[in-house]
Amino acid sequence: MPLNIYTSNRMENLTVALAKTLARPLSAPFKPEIIVVQSRGMERWLAMELAKQFGVWANCIYPFPNAMIQQLFGLLLPELSRSATFAPEVMSWKIIDRLPELLDRQEFSPLQHYLNDDRDGLKRFQLAEKIADVFDQYTMFRPQMIEAWEGGMQPSPEEEWQAALWRELTADCQGQHQGKLATAYHLRTITNAVIPPLFPERISLFGISYLPKYHLDILAATARFSEVNLFLLSPTREYWADICSNQEQSSLTLEERQYVVAGNP
Repeated sequence: MPLNIYTSNRMENLTVALAKTLARPLSAPFKPEIIVVQSRGMERWLAMELAKQFGVWANCIYPFPNAMIQQLFGLLLPELSRSATFAPEVMSWKIIDRLPELLDRQEFSPLQHYLNDDRDGLKRFQLAEKIADVFDQYTMFRPQMIEAWEGGMQPSPEEEWQAALWRELTADCQGQHQGKLATAYHLRTITNAVIPPLFPERISLFGISYLPKYHLDILAATARFSEVNLFLLSPTREYWADICSNQEQSSLTLEERQYVVAGNP
């Protein structure tokens, strides 16, 4: 299955390109189109623009990126699930509960000074929320580091207390966090030769300004089973070759140079 990338510096041009893609019908008339967006405002605007293009526009699902990723995990990895324990709102309470008994350990000395005068527990609550959010980000943005911690690898001095706390929090956890689910998903897309039932036939992402590498890797793996289309808004109104110096152009490969000369549609 293909992974297609469409770029333009005008949203209207991207809409036309999306309409041309969606004009090719899916294999079954009642299969919904899936268009991943970053806001409900974009969903409403896009639905109206597609209605102008087709006359009638219906039977489309507009998930946000995280919801789309979780749906793909559920379809391809039904035996695995993300444990609610790893949700930041749950993890923060576990941190609040475990921190007092850990503060006397040497690796937690960076936190001791901050929490010394925490008489009403407010600082501990705020710190726990922040740590839980950072851990959640680590599972998506730095899964290799989390995997190293879980494998017992010695962390850097700056990460020592974080690694120790993560091991304490996850020692008795059931289920999988985002990093482990992504690893299992990649492996399944490589080893599974049969497209799972109900798996999306086509996924389009429209107008999303930023996606972490975590999401892009999942979408690239998904392209082994589904048609994945990325409709990306270019960050400049200028012709790309005009903002590329001669020195920069000379360092480009032949393929890259041909793309630049072809222009920014």
